[in-house]
Amino acid sequence: MTTRSPQDKASGSTSTVRVISRPKATRIMIANGKGGVGKTTVTTNLLSHLSLLGPVGLFDYDTQGSASFWLSLRGEREPVITRFSTKAHDRGQVTRSWMTHQVAQKARYVVTDTPAGLSSPLLDKLLIDTDIVLIPVSPSQIDIHATAAFVKSLLLNPQFRRRPVKLGVVMNRIRKNTLSFHKLEKFLSTLDIPVVSQVRDTQFYVKAAEAGLGVNELSQKSPADQKSWVQMIRWIRAYESTVPKAADRSSTQKKLRDGTEQLLGVPFSDDEPVEDQGQKKG
Repeated sequence: MTTRSPQDKASGSTSTVRVISRPKATRIMIANGKGGVGKTTVTTNLLSHLSLLGPVGLFDYDTQGSASFWLSLRGEREPVITRFSTKAHDRGQVTRSWMTHQVAQKARYVVTDTPAGLSSPLLDKLLIDTDIVLIPVSPSQIDIHATAAFVKSLLLNPQFRRRPVKLGVVMNRIRKNTLSFHKLEKFLSTLDIPVVSQVRDTQFYVKAAEAGLGVNELSQKSPADQKSWVQMIRWIRAYESTVPKAADRSSTQKKLRDGTEQLLGVPFSDDEPVEDQGQKKG
C-alpha cells in the first residue's frame, strides 16, 4: 500500500511513502470448561510446531500460568516464541484494534491457553478475537460429559453465533477402541465438529515440557507423535482462510438434543450448564 505524506499533500509533491502492513494473525484458542484435559500440552506443542511456519505468540489466560512457565524454561531458544501480555488489554489500557495491530507485527499465529471453568464473560471476550477453537478431550466418561456441556455452551453462546469460529476436537490420551470414544465421535459427527488429531499418552510429552520444548524438538522423536501434529497443522492451514457460518438456533438445539441423548443417555436441556467448582483445578 502506498500513501502520500501530509507534507507532500501540502506542497503538492508527488513523492510517496510506502507503508507495509502484515496480515492479521491467525488466533487459535485452546479451550474446554473441564480442567486436566491437556490444554497446556496442546498449547505448547502447537506453538512449537507452528514456529516452523513463521513467528508465533502466546496469550496465557490460565491462572496457573503453565504455558508461560514452559516458555520461561525455553528461554531464548530458536525459534523464539513471543508472550503477549493479557493485563493491559484486560484493564482497558489499550484498544482491541491497537492490540490486533501489535500482535500482527510480531506473530503469524497466536495460541491462547485458557483456564478451567471457562465461561462468560471471559469466553465472550476471547471469542471476539479468535479464528479457531481447538477442544482437547480426555478419555474418562466424566471428562467427555463435561466436554459435551462445554460444546453446548459454546454453540449457543451469543458471541459465537454473532461471529462463528472454526471448531475442532483434539483427542488426548484416548484409546480408539472404547465405547466412550465411539460415543464421542458420534456426538461430534452429529454437530459437524471434526476430530482434528489424536495425542498419544507417552513420556515424550513429559520430557519435552520439562525442557521447554515441543515433542518435535526432542532428539528422540516418535513418527506417530509427529503424524498427530502434522494432521493438526494441515487442518488449521486448510481452514484458517475460510469463513464459518452459524446454523440457526433451532437447528443447533435439535443437533445438540440428538447428540446429547446419544452420548450421555440423558435428555437435552436448554439451560446453561452449571459449572462444577471441583473441576476448575488442573
